[in-house]
Amino acid sequence: QLCVKFIKDTLSVEQVCEALQAAVTYGQVDLQQHCLDFIEGCTAAVVRTQGFRELSDVVLAQVLRSDRLAVDELDLVQAVREWAHVSSAVLERPVPEVAALPVRELRLPLLAPSELVTLESYNQQDLLIPVENIAAAWRAHALRRGSGVPSRLCRPRRGTRPRDHHRHLEPHAK
Repeated sequence: QLCVKFIKDTLSVEQVCEALQAAVTYGQVDLQQHCLDFIEGCTAAVVRTQGFRELSDVVLAQVLRSDRLAVDELDLVQAVREWAHVSSAVLERPVPEVAALPVRELRLPLLAPSELVTLESYNQQDLLIPVENIAAAWRAHALRRGSGVPSRLCRPRRGTRPRDHHRHLEPHAK
């Protein structure tokens, strides 16, 4: 309990991911939530840290499920891409394999069409994102609604920059 209190009291951008990973490993639910709250408050800085790139796929997916991340989706996609390349090198496994779980949590329908085009060109190099996920994002744009896409993937996060098409993705939009 003293260790957990010390970690909470001294948490920083640089070590919050390491603390979160340890909290998950040792089943410290209260510390996990504290770390996640911290990450949600300064996501843009946290995703640039070495600790972020060293998270396990399970813990990264847990972070990506949050609606309260203070970062735009495009920046989050780039951070996950960097994480995947590091994990691929460390684990000596292909990028698509190491990234399979976290990539399911990326909210691609939130990206503008021009951003999806850029994402597709990067994706041809590393196959980070399954083609069906990108196709679902395009489908959401074409149909002007999140049809066929899990609703959680159409929900903007706290830090998502507004884009014109977002009004079509919201369940209450008419």
